[in-house]
Amino acid sequence: MAIVPAHIMRSVGGGFDNESVAITAMCLTFYMWTRALRMPKDAAKVRDGTATKDSVIFGVLAGFAYINMAAAWGGFTFVLNLIAVHTALLTVLGRYSSRLHRAYTLFYVIGTMGAMRVPVIGWGPLRSMEQIAGLLVFIVIQVRASECASVGACICACVRACVCAQASLHAMCALVRLID
Repeated sequence: MAIVPAHIMRSVGGGFDNESVAITAMCLTFYMWTRALRMPKDAAKVRDGTATKDSVIFGVLAGFAYINMAAAWGGFTFVLNLIAVHTALLTVLGRYSSRLHRAYTLFYVIGTMGAMRVPVIGWGPLRSMEQIAGLLVFIVIQVRASECASVGACICACVRACVCAQASLHAMCALVRLID
């Protein structure tokens, strides 16, 4: 990646603009995403795909890195769509696990709600056809996780995930206000 001309042009090697901040945020988001899905060191203990502490921590950090990406650059939809496609492929290929569910849910809800706080973006993530893939994967993951017997149970699962992430986002905003 260091010798790719398009990257050099958009990095601090080529000049400072939004892209140099965005490339760092994009790489950080992908790194946090892959760390959220990584098998823990004590893999012998966790083989059934149950959610681990790392999937929660790095899922939240991936969401915050995505907020940084959304605030820095208009190409943030690429990151959301790529992670959504990765999640969908893992699910279709039979690699679904509670780790995947927890990480994607936290990433999507925290990242989307945080991105919606950026004035330029606003309600775009929920209205834009570019970002509908992320929302559809989120709904499919919630349905798959709860194995809903009814539509009401699926809606409850989605609302529960959103409320949990909303509380995390409010805690982050309160922390930022304390620091300022």
